[in-house]
Amino acid sequence: MNGRELLGEVWRNLLSGTTRAALFGLAFAAVVGALAVADARAVVALHQRAAEFVAAGASVRVLSVAANVDGNACDALGDVPGVVSSGALAEDGTLLLAAMPDNPLPTYRVTPGMAAVLGVRAESASGVWVSSRTAETLRAGPGQVVDTDTGPVTLAGVFDYPDDGRDSRLGYAVLVPEPAAGTFDQCWADVRPPTDGADEMLRWAVRPGAAQGLSVTQGQLNPTLGAEFDGAAEFAGRPTRFALPAAALAGLVLGFVSVRLRRLELAGALHVGVSRGALLAGAVLETAAWTLAGLALALCSLVVAAHVGNPADPWDAVLVDARGPAAAALAALAGAAVAASLVRERHLFRYFKDR
Repeated sequence: MNGRELLGEVWRNLLSGTTRAALFGLAFAAVVGALAVADARAVVALHQRAAEFVAAGASVRVLSVAANVDGNACDALGDVPGVVSSGALAEDGTLLLAAMPDNPLPTYRVTPGMAAVLGVRAESASGVWVSSRTAETLRAGPGQVVDTDTGPVTLAGVFDYPDDGRDSRLGYAVLVPEPAAGTFDQCWADVRPPTDGADEMLRWAVRPGAAQGLSVTQGQLNPTLGAEFDGAAEFAGRPTRFALPAAALAGLVLGFVSVRLRRLELAGALHVGVSRGALLAGAVLETAAWTLAGLALALCSLVVAAHVGNPADPWDAVLVDARGPAAAALAALAGAAVAASLVRERHLFRYFKDR
């Protein structure tokens, strides 16, 4: 049997339904796709928890040492691997806004690095930063000028600061950015992922020459979500981490069964003179047809599952979980080849009786 005849035979088997291609293709898509989707949703859930942890400020470590934080050293921590951003702040009295004459707002001096820590939007070189709640109260936005007891002040930036368990002082406060040179009261550092040495590293922000007995405190900006979120450990220990080998096993079984069910037909082909090589090639090609169709359906389901509700790059989850369906497809071909190789012409009458 030459190549053209082999392809013609494969095509006829697929069209006639002899291979049960639709049944096995759908079974492949259902089983393998379900495993991939389950793991993708577990990965998305981890991304959601990580985003919630960061959004709540739980990844921010705070070092407090009155008037002894080196602003330049604190801002420089943002360049250290593992530190996303860092900045210093210090109390600086109060400011009375004309729109809120009965509620003077506390004022804080901050270094430029605090803009990244707080996620300040539309920051500019001059002016003050306020929380979005304060901006809504004032009915003002970035770039607008508000009247105060010290004269007009430009709102240079706005940042989100919800009441979610974090240190509430900045919820209604005015932040005045200034050069990092000088001393401050606190150093904030957004550390991801959290490490045991984060607090020790923060101590580098203490001003050189500070008194040995100085009171230094360290802690989380928001402890309500736990001390840390170790994404790598959570990913490694997720319940669906065995989806890849399970998908490969499912593909192997489906490929094997799809050919094993046709052992009488294949033994008959050997009996009339079809070569073993042609038999193997035909079984693999027929299996490849329904495997590719099932693989396409499984991957489509995976892409949708990885995108829905994912705050991170969904293609990262796709790349992680596409390995399962790919391994299952290869395993299905291997299973078909094994099943075809086990067919024996001398067992033809036994296959006939067992059908």
